[in-house]
Amino acid sequence: MVNNAVHTQQLDPQSLSNLKETLLEYVRRTYGSSSQDQVDPASLQNKLTQTLTFLFVASYRHGWESFLDDFLSLTSLQNNGLRDNLAGTVLYLRILGSIHDEIADVLVTRSSQDAKRNTELKDIMRARDVPKVANSWQEILTQWRDRNDAVVEMCLKVIGKWAGWIDISLIVNQTTLNHLFQLVGRTNSTNKEDKVRDAAIDTFTEIVAKKMKASDKIAMIIFLNLGEVISQLIASPALHDLRTTSSYDTDLAEAVAKLVNNVVSDIVKVLEDTGAETETRVQAEQLVQSFLPLLLRFFSDEYDEICSTVIPSLTDLLTFLRKAQPLPPAYSAMLAPILNAIIQKMRYDETSSWGNEDEQTDEAEFQELRKRLQVLQKSVAAVDEALYLDVLSNVVGNTFQRLDEQGGQMDWRDLDLALHEMYLFGELTVPNGGLYAKSQPSSVAAERLIVMMSKMVESGKQRISDLTENFTLMPARYCFLCSPCYPTPVYGDMRSILLFLREPDELHSSSIRTLCTPCPSQSH
Repeated sequence: MVNNAVHTQQLDPQSLSNLKETLLEYVRRTYGSSSQDQVDPASLQNKLTQTLTFLFVASYRHGWESFLDDFLSLTSLQNNGLRDNLAGTVLYLRILGSIHDEIADVLVTRSSQDAKRNTELKDIMRARDVPKVANSWQEILTQWRDRNDAVVEMCLKVIGKWAGWIDISLIVNQTTLNHLFQLVGRTNSTNKEDKVRDAAIDTFTEIVAKKMKASDKIAMIIFLNLGEVISQLIASPALHDLRTTSSYDTDLAEAVAKLVNNVVSDIVKVLEDTGAETETRVQAEQLVQSFLPLLLRFFSDEYDEICSTVIPSLTDLLTFLRKAQPLPPAYSAMLAPILNAIIQKMRYDETSSWGNEDEQTDEAEFQELRKRLQVLQKSVAAVDEALYLDVLSNVVGNTFQRLDEQGGQMDWRDLDLALHEMYLFGELTVPNGGLYAKSQPSSVAAERLIVMMSKMVESGKQRISDLTENFTLMPARYCFLCSPCYPTPVYGDMRSILLFLREPDELHSSSIRTLCTPCPSQSH
């Protein structure tokens, strides 16, 4: 009821003043000492923080100008500059985070009136208290860095929130950066999740995300030496030595991936900025080259959630390359590793087992990821179709060559990948109306696809007996391969090969109907 009255401005100035004095007296009595026995439970602290935040919005401009000073004073037991009062420090950080959420969170839709009010509040805060608040963060980190991880994590999250709307030099300075770098680089002997380290990485992510002109953004990325910081994190035991084990720190990997994603997206924005200075563009080009291997490291991660984290920046990069025709050699050289990474990510991982009903959810999620990867693969084709044709031809051709050599010992995941890539490859022939035009291949892509299908038929015929022992039927999405739209010899042989990929006792007429969906204009 009190919250609603303050938030909806139902209280007159005198009532606000009385409420202020009452709450301030309560807070000083409850949170002003080192005793933790009398502090409120977390749920009540949340409600108290919300009430105080509404009071801040209503009276900070006029009536409670000392708001931040009053709560900052609670962080010291004897007003000696040490932020040694745990209860007061936690409440102070709670309030700072809540103030940001109320007046500066860009994800919240607000009325024009509230937006104007919030802008005025932030301007007053910048002039009156923000330098003092930024200095208090340094003092809190110094006081609690080796004493209380929960306080340090809270402080880092507040810094990350405020970074977007205060003078960045209040954060990007030697004192604060020393704290951040030490927290990012700290290790623990157990290699377990480290929430403080993850929060420090998230703080850098928020710092990089701050809007600024192109030259300043590039200068800041270089000054922070983020490429080296990220490389060291990738080489750490948590992300390198334990990558293929159950102890792999996926939370850390996702935090670093978010940082990489933000950095690369911002670099691409600078490259797209036609008004950027030549020196800035040269620096951005050097940065995108150095960050590409870092991006592909997380894009290639075995965990799809981590891979998905960097897809937005990879999409931005490919969109830029598509517009940057003709491509300079340095840009062209980026495409092959990108395409190879996309193709490899299309492959089922080693933990997948074919047809396991318990994995249906994972299967659905993987197919959704494949759709996103398909968009990226098409983007590469749009930038350099010749490279796309060569790489996919090699992948498919090499797979069927191994099928000749290994037969039933071949991993079904590799064959599935080849079939899937053939399916995607076939889409390049669609604009030309199919594989053939006047009895000749309709395009280079069509010619390559015919070769692939013929190679598959040959490989399948030679290894039918082995395959039936180890493979079940590949998904029906590959039915385009046995469509009568394709040349009759290939169509007839392919249908036979695919049918024999099933276990013998599953061969029946319904299999043919499932596998061989006719084109709209034909039936079979």
